[in-house]
Amino acid sequence: MKTFNIGELSAQSGVASHAIRFYERESLMPEPARTQSNYRRYPEDAIARLQFIIHAKQWGFTLDEIRELLMLQDANGERAEAKRIASEQLEKIRHQIQSLSRIEAVLSKTLEECSGEGPMDGCPIVEAIAQER
Repeated sequence: MKTFNIGELSAQSGVASHAIRFYERESLMPEPARTQSNYRRYPEDAIARLQFIIHAKQWGFTLDEIRELLMLQDANGERAEAKRIASEQLEKIRHQIQSLSRIEAVLSKTLEECSGEGPMDGCPIVEAIAQER
């Protein structure tokens, strides 16, 4: 079975070496085997695991949620748990979309109201940001 040192794993996965070490400390990556000189040696499946972590982060999952999903995967756990985690994430994303849509509408309106000329006093953009709650 082919193994990689941390630099090779970084190059193969596109994840920086310091991030790989961080994921190990956070228990997202299993502790790798070590050589007699104490260098890390990662199995090929570490690439797929790192890519899973990166994709899950892009989807907005927290490190705790990612850890939980990986533990479920490692233990061949129940799909119901993965579905619960994903459902909670979807609710957070929907809330963020609503919030961003509201911000987009306000920002669009204030850009139309702002002449882009004159002093800052009374600028509708600044006033809208200051009043945001």
